[in-house]
Amino acid sequence: MKLNFTILQNSDEWFAIKLGKFSASTSADLLMAKNTKGYLNLINKIIEERMTGLPTESKTFGGNKFTEMGHEREPLAAEDYELRNFAELELIGVIELDDWVLCSPDRLIGDNGLYQAKCPIFNTQREYLKTQKIPINYYKQMQFELFVSGRDYNIFNSYHPYLPAVDIRVERDEVMIAEIARRLDEAKEEVTNEIKYLKSLS
Repeated sequence: MKLNFTILQNSDEWFAIKLGKFSASTSADLLMAKNTKGYLNLINKIIEERMTGLPTESKTFGGNKFTEMGHEREPLAAEDYELRNFAELELIGVIELDDWVLCSPDRLIGDNGLYQAKCPIFNTQREYLKTQKIPINYYKQMQFELFVSGRDYNIFNSYHPYLPAVDIRVERDEVMIAEIARRLDEAKEEVTNEIKYLKSLS
């Protein structure tokens, strides 16, 4: 495992190091059934990027005004969390498990924790305040980060400037982490075999 503090998230270098790798942001697709569109699109993306060294030519989500708003508010969310919890968060670029797998947590907490900032719209924040529950795709993402980093817990911090914050501590889910490891091994084999096949045609 390698911690990289020099790469800035969402920079050209950050996008480049993610090419052809499984990451926390695609963990929900990885854990889908193998005949689903989400899983197949992920496998196809990894195959293409590992062969070409370039971003996939297929259409992918490039963000919108809400994701931009989230990026703008993330430093405010982190500062708010630090002040309320007397905590010190550390920026991290990438945590690489190996040549296939990485994650980019929003911050590190000490030696054993991770921090995940979400800055949703007003009504979504209201829902989080009522339910105190993490959406399943975010939960999978956070468990993937714990798998890659080997850390013990991950804080889900949802922030909106006009509503109270939501802080939910997520411990390691060893059952899901074992499933992530198993599905990664299968996906790597699938990608490797397809690349070997495609190269044999030339």
